[in-house]
Amino acid sequence: MPSEAASPMTFYSSWFPGEEYLAVNLPGYDRERRQIVCSIIVVVILFIFVLPFFLATSTKTTTSSTGSCPSPKNNGEPTNNNDVQTSSKRCNSKRRKGKKDKLEKQPQSTLHHPGNPANEEETVVEFSAATSNVLTLLCILIILATLFFSNNNLFPARTVLIAPVFTREECRKLIGMAHAAARRNAEEVRRETDSLLLKHPEFMDLELAEWDDKDVSSVDADPHKVKLRKLDSMLREPAGWTKDRHNHYPTTDLNLVTDPFTPEDRAWLANKLNARLAPVVERSFGIFRGSIRANDIFVVRYDATKGQPYLRKHTDSSHLSFNVLLNDEFEGGGTRFHSRQDKSYVDIRPDVGEALISHSQILHEGLATTNGTRYILVGFDSIDEKDPLTGEATNLSIFSSWLNFSWMQVRFKEGFQDSRKSRSRIMNNVGDELKGNWKYSRYAMSLFRDLDNAMTILIDIFAPFRSLKIVDTKDFDKYFEAMDQAMEQQNQAESKQTRSASYASWFGGQQIDLRVFGNFWVIWNSRYDKEDKFRGEDL
Repeated sequence: MPSEAASPMTFYSSWFPGEEYLAVNLPGYDRERRQIVCSIIVVVILFIFVLPFFLATSTKTTTSSTGSCPSPKNNGEPTNNNDVQTSSKRCNSKRRKGKKDKLEKQPQSTLHHPGNPANEEETVVEFSAATSNVLTLLCILIILATLFFSNNNLFPARTVLIAPVFTREECRKLIGMAHAAARRNAEEVRRETDSLLLKHPEFMDLELAEWDDKDVSSVDADPHKVKLRKLDSMLREPAGWTKDRHNHYPTTDLNLVTDPFTPEDRAWLANKLNARLAPVVERSFGIFRGSIRANDIFVVRYDATKGQPYLRKHTDSSHLSFNVLLNDEFEGGGTRFHSRQDKSYVDIRPDVGEALISHSQILHEGLATTNGTRYILVGFDSIDEKDPLTGEATNLSIFSSWLNFSWMQVRFKEGFQDSRKSRSRIMNNVGDELKGNWKYSRYAMSLFRDLDNAMTILIDIFAPFRSLKIVDTKDFDKYFEAMDQAMEQQNQAESKQTRSASYASWFGGQQIDLRVFGNFWVIWNSRYDKEDKFRGEDL
């Protein structure tokens, strides 16, 4: 156990409350990063100073100290630069000619006589430009290899962690919170539907489910018809759950902010995630817990007979993803993680309350639930250098950002998407303010895309693909006790829960897109429709 002087608010896994209960050896990122810095210093000294010293060649030349030309005199008159240059050329020519005649007339024995003041030997050190360029290139390549092949880069890239987050009782409580939110959703939707039909009775006798998709998706669609179709979707079983919030990979889910969870629900969940999830991310991946911002956090249900039983293969739009299994009253299910490199995969079925934590660009899918209903809590987490909404610094290390290939991969992907959409606006003459910005040029868009693809290939080739259960099931209770106690001590020591003080952002910074350098870009449509819910003090 750590001494009393140790602080839980250190930056990169120097102190982890559940260290004694870990069942696997995780990288020590503080030590790892010190070794990287020392290695880079040694490489720079070797290639910039030591090797050039040994590879340089020296030659001796003999020069004469006589025959020097006097400085031009101007006798108080202005000096013409052309005259000075002509005089210098003439003088140098005479000197060379005189030196040549003198060498021909003098005996050979007197040319290098040590006592001859007319001759001096000079040592000239030569180092070819080609050798210098080769050494510089090798130095850069070795530094990049030192960074890339370290645990700082390779361990987080394709490792799936299995870590306990909730007890079984807490999971049941979270499912109950979701069902209560769904009921409130359904009641609100019914009131809104009745109000809309009273204003537009022409829609009362229509079967909304029979409407063609083009009737509600085209630009010219009746907005009231579109609204009714959306409300009808919310009332279909399971009632109160959204079915279309994610465009490309829709899930049956409830978001913790845009759907009617209570402030008490969010406060309870934030405390559990700060105590048990954020420290695990920090300890396992070397990411300061205050830099974590949930960009989307929601409860998902997979139903065998109604609604959605599975989710097809995909990657997530974030730096890290997690999903926590909330029940086991079902058959089938689980998460399958794919390796793009060798086409292998691993199926993981965690215990109730355990989270699967991984880099979001690992290809994965939700396996079909064949009987019953499977509930999971899902989070898409961005790792911020600064809070995109408030500008607050998060104390994120450069080793977790611009020196981390997995982190850069996501940022370049965001840069490509930003450039592509901004160029589309410029081409449609609606983005005049974006013209002239290098980030929105065709070349920048191609560069971001190629860097994203290159880093994906490198990570897939060299990073080990594996899953690790970091705490044995028998130690869950003691582990939770240690983590909760540390969180309680931190809450007592901190008067305000800020990101720089090791508190992650779970709710207020959700559903936004960033530019390549982490600046705010745009909010999602789901947040735009319910922006008032993001202004609560509990967020």
